[in-house]
Amino acid sequence: MQNIRVGDRVCFIHHMGNRGIITELFFRPVTAGSSDGSFSKQMWVRFKSELTNEIVTAKRQDLMKES
Repeated sequence: MQNIRVGDRVCFIHHMGNRGIITELFFRPVTAGSSDGSFSKQMWVRFKSELTNEIVTAKRQDLMKES
């Protein structure tokens, strides 16, 4: 997985036509539990979609950086 930053172009892994430029990166706590302890926070991304011209919020793991 490549590092991404604000301003990078990304697209969904399973819907590559929906691409855009990242406007915000943030972390959310994971709500699942484990008997071994808590999980680390999960990275989320907001980007402006070129397909719909809307701000899309997605998990980092669902996106890939365009080269």
